[in-house]
Amino acid sequence: MSSKKEAMDKSIFFKDGQEVNIVELGRDDITISLTTGKIMLWFGRQAGESLIRDVIFGISSIDSSVALEQEIICDFKSIGKYENMGYVLTSYAKTNGGYRVIFNIPFSKKIALAHFVRSVVDQLCEKDIRKTLHWDGSPEKIIFIYNKLKNLDGWKVKRIEYKDKEESVLK
Repeated sequence: MSSKKEAMDKSIFFKDGQEVNIVELGRDDITISLTTGKIMLWFGRQAGESLIRDVIFGISSIDSSVALEQEIICDFKSIGKYENMGYVLTSYAKTNGGYRVIFNIPFSKKIALAHFVRSVVDQLCEKDIRKTLHWDGSPEKIIFIYNKLKNLDGWKVKRIEYKDKEESVLK
């Protein structure tokens, strides 16, 4: 039964042997755009914390090697607090208002993801949020993410864009 279901899911994304360029999933308050190199997230101001948590932790359960580079302005003492929450320090420099710090948020660390979800919720009080995650994706991983998230309330495939046949041949 599951192999029949998987075949049906594959038919959603692959038609006439065309290679997928981008798949957009989501609902009115969240969109995930998946390519083989990036996952672009858009969270609208109406997105709830539990839904954001389900999406972030769902992606993590499919591929824990996903990472997000996050810039934060903070005082020097706060750098260690972020590191204790699982963020990985990449670089920092003194700037107006404290330090400009670049962290890597690894999706393999649940404590870092929990803090990241909380920070997204806090930022949504002011405006919609866009984040770009980096991963070594594949069409199969895109299907796994789709299968993981498709049962969320109101979730659907918004758009599928295929590579041009000429573009695929050039590769």
